[in-house]
Amino acid sequence: MDAPVGPRDGVVYTQIITATGGGRVNAVQHGDQYNYIYRGTPPYRVEPFPVTVPAALPAGLARMPSRLLMARHQVVPFLPRPELALLETWRDGESPGLSVRLVHAEGGSGKTRLAAEFAARSAGAGWAVALARHRSEVSSAGGGDQSLAVRAPGLVVIVDYAERWPLEDLITLVRQHRDAARDRLRILLLARPAGMWWQGLAHQFTKLDILDVDALRLEGIPDTRGARADMYVAARDRFAEIFAHTHPTRIGVPGNLDDPAFALTLTIHMRALVDVDAAGRGWTPPPGSSQASLSSYLLDREHDHWRSLHDRGRGPLRTTEQAMGRAVYVATLTGILPPDEATAALTRTGAAGTPAAGRQLVADHAHCYPPAGPGLVLDPLAPDRLGEDYLALTLPGHEEEFGYHATDPWTITTPGALLAPDHQDGRPAPYTRQALTVLIEAAHRWPHLATRHLDPLLRRHPALALAAGSAALARLTDLPTLDISVLGAINSHFPEGRHTDLDVGIAAVTAHLVHHHLGTFRDPAARAHVLHYLARRQFHAGLRDEALTSGRQALRIWRDLSSTDPAHEPDLADILTNLGVFLSEVGRREEALTFTQEAVAIRRRLAADNPAAHEPDSAVALTNLGSQLWAVGRREEALAATEEAVAIRRRSAAGGPAAHEPDLANLLTNLGVFLSEVGRREEALTFAQEAAAVFRRLAAVDPGTHEPDFAGALNNFGNHLSWAGQRKEALAATEEAVAIHRRLAADNPAAHEPDLATSLHSLGSRLSEAGRWEEALTATEEAVTIRRRLATAHPTAHEPGLAGALNNLGVLLSEVGRREEALTAAEEAVTIRRRLATAHPTAQEPGLAGALNNLGTRLSEVGRREEALTATEEAVTIRRRLTADNPAAHEPDLATSLHSLGTRLSEAGRHEEALTATEEAVAIRRRLAAGNPAAHEPDLALSLSAWAQVRHVARQDMPEALRATVEAVEIYSRLVKTAPAPFVSPLRRVVSLQADLLRSLGHRREAEAVRAWLAANDPRG
Repeated sequence: MDAPVGPRDGVVYTQIITATGGGRVNAVQHGDQYNYIYRGTPPYRVEPFPVTVPAALPAGLARMPSRLLMARHQVVPFLPRPELALLETWRDGESPGLSVRLVHAEGGSGKTRLAAEFAARSAGAGWAVALARHRSEVSSAGGGDQSLAVRAPGLVVIVDYAERWPLEDLITLVRQHRDAARDRLRILLLARPAGMWWQGLAHQFTKLDILDVDALRLEGIPDTRGARADMYVAARDRFAEIFAHTHPTRIGVPGNLDDPAFALTLTIHMRALVDVDAAGRGWTPPPGSSQASLSSYLLDREHDHWRSLHDRGRGPLRTTEQAMGRAVYVATLTGILPPDEATAALTRTGAAGTPAAGRQLVADHAHCYPPAGPGLVLDPLAPDRLGEDYLALTLPGHEEEFGYHATDPWTITTPGALLAPDHQDGRPAPYTRQALTVLIEAAHRWPHLATRHLDPLLRRHPALALAAGSAALARLTDLPTLDISVLGAINSHFPEGRHTDLDVGIAAVTAHLVHHHLGTFRDPAARAHVLHYLARRQFHAGLRDEALTSGRQALRIWRDLSSTDPAHEPDLADILTNLGVFLSEVGRREEALTFTQEAVAIRRRLAADNPAAHEPDSAVALTNLGSQLWAVGRREEALAATEEAVAIRRRSAAGGPAAHEPDLANLLTNLGVFLSEVGRREEALTFAQEAAAVFRRLAAVDPGTHEPDFAGALNNFGNHLSWAGQRKEALAATEEAVAIHRRLAADNPAAHEPDLATSLHSLGSRLSEAGRWEEALTATEEAVTIRRRLATAHPTAHEPGLAGALNNLGVLLSEVGRREEALTAAEEAVTIRRRLATAHPTAQEPGLAGALNNLGTRLSEVGRREEALTATEEAVTIRRRLTADNPAAHEPDLATSLHSLGTRLSEAGRHEEALTATEEAVAIRRRLAAGNPAAHEPDLALSLSAWAQVRHVARQDMPEALRATVEAVEIYSRLVKTAPAPFVSPLRRVVSLQADLLRSLGHRREAEAVRAWLAANDPRG
């Protein structure tokens, strides 16, 4: 029987996905159809994409010509574009699971219309097609169960305005559908920017093991008169039909369609719409290709409509032209809102004088611009590009330049009044992200918006920019007219640590500031400091190559400075330490180790001269060194570095316990783990006990700060007590850890549920050691449930933990006779490990090999011996490859798999091959035990027993088999004296085998004496 794995092993897999806020997505199968069931409150709403073309236009649409340009009405026939074929090829490609594509282009390029055509063609090809909208776009997201029916070939999910989603919510959408999918899944994102925002998002997908990710730029309409003329004619003829213009051909094709402005689909459609509308009224359309002139014409037509609806108080609406224009202005900034928030926004800006007037204005606006869905109002002016033009043209001061005279002085202060943080709690308004994004995008085409609105607003309230998210921050840095000091003010409000939604934007702002100011720094040290800061920000954003580049630039400066002035050596050690971390994270462990070793050498030298000033930093560097040495299998050196760090922390704690004891206790915990792994378990127990004692004392004084660490130390202490055979004490310590973690998780699940899962994992092992199988199973099942939920939100962090919990679950289910369920758990663990290893082989292949080894045992238990052998052979193959690269780290695991392979081959009757495998396992373990008996003699005894068993079954060289059992008995007899609990059972098994061998060799008297000893020393009494 293989023992349950410890809590350091682990992985995560889920088919029931828990969303932020408690939402879930289940995929429920019904024959060849399955339904996505959306429960709770996920941060989005998914609904069938409206793939049918509207049978008729909404009534009165022609009175507001701009509405004819909206993609959702599909007024103008779609003309083929090469990107459509590319999307169809991607959709039908060979990728069996999830694939993500971004289509990006500036506003007005036709992204939404392209997506609608793609959706219609996908539905025609049998795909289910869905539209995902952020909760800010709908009156409810996830309110009540929603469902989506899907059949083969799979599901296409389309996300418009992807850059406006909080990054964490977008990742949640993708991850939850990935985990619930039963067939092919294609997610199409539409956004204006790509660049750094997309690079950061793609990095986040990579961390989720979503690797089939790419971007497609939607190119402009070709600079040929034919292509653009065809589009113009199609639009002109359709608009003429709507306006009942009987002779559209009399409206000639403009001669300037080769102008760059007409690379946009929207501009061609606007030109056609303006020409048809003007012809119908007997007006002369504005000449040229100016966006301002076309937008001015269409905005004048909006004013005509507002004026007619009021008609000096005689019309159907009470709202004047001016008031409606202001409501449209606010709506263009805020986007759709719940009625109460819309009323508040209108009164806040002075568009309405009282809440009652605000409610009336909301109602009249809804009459003029009917909302697309229920429960929300203030539908913005569309298309987006026209709305942005409205913001720019309505601002006074440029009437002659732009030829638009319907300006309003009220707009000068409106963005500031709308977005100023609430005076009561200081939080930004709920529409801040949307409004800032719109302003920033508009300012890219209308520079005066940056100087008149964004600059003063963000100078006065720089923290507002953080509410806009990473994509908007990155776009903000590209505004040439924004004063650099505004970015500096924003920078001062960034959080010091990591932030999922902001890391990419922070890196963009930081890079812009650094590149702007770097050349002005005469002091090389100042340049090195800012480059080091930039490297950290880039690393947090997933821009790893950029982080390494910036870090190396800082390193060169610090090396030069340190070579002539030792005062800079601490800074040199800092950048070396961070580069070690950066390189380790990207799997370049040997390079990482080189940098960290140099950092440690510097810290040691500095600490020798001034211990008080430099020993704490030396301890940090040594701690990193210990971890990195351990990762490459240099365990004795890792142990030495960690022991040195502990010695430093002890000295520091002696002089100032309050400041240094927590760091000491954490290091003692690490040291205990390392010592246990190299077989020095008595010492490990001593350090684990000391760590628990320190944290118990600290938690008694300040539970809020130290209880989480105390519970972790208790859990670790329980593991060490178990390994030492003190199982009663181990169970007590683990139960106390679970009790603390359960209380902490009740108050703050996000912070403490991972630790609760870890301690429950350990509790399952402790209870199983006590023979309390059903209780052990209950604890482990709870750990699996928590790990599944955690993995939904953070797969990279928690999938390893789930796989470990599933492995334990399989062992316990096997122990209580539920072997088919045990096999299911083991198979799921392998599925997770295999997926992780495909994405990150260096980090995840060891876990995959372990899971395959255990799967072999589970398959053997249910009689599927050929499959068991296949799984075990794959485990051996992986571990051989890993051992060839790093023998110190992987040879012990290779021996474990060879041991299992011998058993599987013996079961298959392939006795010669079984002997070869077990002999190799014995040889490896004998060599390891010679170097470190405490760590490896127990495994040597186990392999000697297996080798003897194979020879006994094969009836080959029985005397040699007997000698192997004698050696195994000698080892176990020594081990039982110091730790009886873990070694009594294997000792009795090998003694029983010894008796069988003696009988087979004709030594009946000796065999009976051995059997008598077994009966007299039965621990069950």
